[in-house]
Amino acid sequence: GKGEVIVSAGGGAVGAGLLEAAIRAKPLTALRDRNWRVLAGNNLPAKEFQKLARLAAGEVGIELQRSRADFTTLLANCALSISQAGYNTLMETVQARARAVIVPFAGGQETEQTMRARCFAERGLFELVEESALAPATLAAAIERAARKPRPSPGVIDLDGAPRSAASIARMAKGEAP
Repeated sequence: GKGEVIVSAGGGAVGAGLLEAAIRAKPLTALRDRNWRVLAGNNLPAKEFQKLARLAAGEVGIELQRSRADFTTLLANCALSISQAGYNTLMETVQARARAVIVPFAGGQETEQTMRARCFAERGLFELVEESALAPATLAAAIERAARKPRPSPGVIDLDGAPRSAASIARMAKGEAP
């Protein structure tokens, strides 16, 4: 997966629009000659997966798959990641120090992904495309911006929250100050 563009939609239940826009954006980008690995997720309905398969078949260098157990390795080796803004995906992308474009799911009353995505984008970690603005051209423009940036620096976000929290709880259980 070295140098690929990784397009992912988490579980896939609400990612068809992102995946389609990414496939259509590929020829509009400087990364059009790279392999694009599109991970649709196991929850994308079969009918939507088949529609994406037909669309991907018309483009050279697109591999459409449901999911990959080595997703974090793909992120670490990719030229660019394009994804939604789920918590796990963003943390894995930061850990991998991948250049990225994020398109938060914002359907219905959903605000969590948008708030998280804006926070990361404001810190310069990722390029952001609001779901309401998602189109091949806007996605391609964000891909171009992200591809020109250096990989994020290590340690930009503290990823040791779980062990630090556990240590604080252990100190509190002993009657010590957290």
